[in-house]
Amino acid sequence: MNDDPLDVRQAIADVALLRRVLHQIEQRRASQESAGLFGTTLNANMLLQGGALCAALVLAIVEIFSDNVISRAMMLGNESLDLRLAGIGIVALMLLGMITALYFVLWRAARHNGEEFGAYIARNFRYARHVSYLSDLLMKFFAVALVLLAGKSQWVAPLLMAFTGDYLLQGRLFTLPTKVAVALGVACIGGALLQFFSHSDSLLIPLAVFSVISAFSVGRLIHLYQNQGGSTA
Repeated sequence: MNDDPLDVRQAIADVALLRRVLHQIEQRRASQESAGLFGTTLNANMLLQGGALCAALVLAIVEIFSDNVISRAMMLGNESLDLRLAGIGIVALMLLGMITALYFVLWRAARHNGEEFGAYIARNFRYARHVSYLSDLLMKFFAVALVLLAGKSQWVAPLLMAFTGDYLLQGRLFTLPTKVAVALGVACIGGALLQFFSHSDSLLIPLAVFSVISAFSVGRLIHLYQNQGGSTA
């Protein structure tokens, strides 16, 4: 019985040590969500997200320096079926380009790693496996196309904001801490509702939000790249 206090202190010390070890494991897991991001996979993410950021910035710059010409053209489409169909065609071509670029980059990355394409995607880009990313993009395209066909072009901007929030909540495209992604996703969906009820049709708002989030995500990838000693693919 004399040894009981020592045993209790030892047990408390063991529990404290176990908690520290578990905490370190959790931290490691959290950092590994950006994780498996090294070498070719990190470079592929930087290329995809950097490309998305550049595309959003170009469209935002066009809107800023042309007095919202894209938004105004969409609104004119409400009065003309031909303009609506042309708009849907342009969106379809942009979507085709995005899908082609995405899967080409992933195919090159898989080939560089010497892995089978499907296995590489399942391991490193889980959101794109089983063509789920393609299906998701097509559903979003159909939503935009139906809105345009219905002559409700003013709903496109809130939809794009909501799509950004959806991507954040699903963990697609962006490389952000889970809590940050969820908070931003909820904020984007709230912003989409606010834009809808305020009858704002400006594409500049969702483009600016997407650009800021993409820039933060790309900055995080660059930081990871630098921490890995600037390893190249």
